[in-house]
Amino acid sequence: MELDRDLQQLGVAHRMDHRNNPVLIKCLEAVYVVYYALLYPFYYFWNKRDFSRQTKKNPFYVSKLVRLIEKHPLLYELSMYVLNFPHPTSVYRFFPPMEGKVLQVGCGTGLLNKWARHMGGAEFVNLDINERYLQYGLKKGRYQNTVHSGIYDVPLEDESFDIIVFARCFHHIRHHKKAFKECARLLKDGGQIWIADPVILQEEGSGKQMNAGYMANSSIDGVIWRFTKPAFVKHLADSLSESLRLVSITDVRQPHMTNYNLKYPQTDILAVIEKTADAPK
Repeated sequence: MELDRDLQQLGVAHRMDHRNNPVLIKCLEAVYVVYYALLYPFYYFWNKRDFSRQTKKNPFYVSKLVRLIEKHPLLYELSMYVLNFPHPTSVYRFFPPMEGKVLQVGCGTGLLNKWARHMGGAEFVNLDINERYLQYGLKKGRYQNTVHSGIYDVPLEDESFDIIVFARCFHHIRHHKKAFKECARLLKDGGQIWIADPVILQEEGSGKQMNAGYMANSSIDGVIWRFTKPAFVKHLADSLSESLRLVSITDVRQPHMTNYNLKYPQTDILAVIEKTADAPK
């Protein structure tokens, strides 16, 4: 496989596991059909038609649904339940143990924190541009430390973190080179960046020849990046700053509805990037 050969040449470890229970997969596909039948008519007439009209005038128009979810954290959590059925935190199960001081980028309402409560060795600092989500996470007791900021210019000291995590938010970050440059500043020598994100399994139906990632405005998710796995790896290699090195790619097709939807089947990728100890200061 060409990607395996490229990763091997780069010295990047690669693990792939797409084994799942066929009965569970059929159940997830059936739930997707039920959700589609129940929710699509309302979604189309209230959100999709307006979005299609407005984006002809403004390609960056934010849909009614996205605005509503950004305003109401409880709706955000409900949408995560729908997308990640049967459990909204199941998407984090392939994470290795976290230890040390961890900066979580795009933390949302704290679903990763809820899942990671058993990891006593990790001290989280939680960063998001949506203050409503941060307040909701604090109210739920999921956060102790929050920073209301984006990732391009974080008001924190150099070399503060052992790990920086992008837990299913990387596709929302528009300027990855700027983000990685700031991550390199915030990481200790030998520290790591973990990027857990869904990628499209099939190029057909994507509307693009996926030789590289591309940006699209989604009526469900806002302006996002879309990748296949080869496009994702290539994009990382092109975006990393001098002091950062891609060390591993883990591809696990976990059993949740986002991966087994019938329109854009996906898989979960965990990329681990390391800051070299001899990085230029």
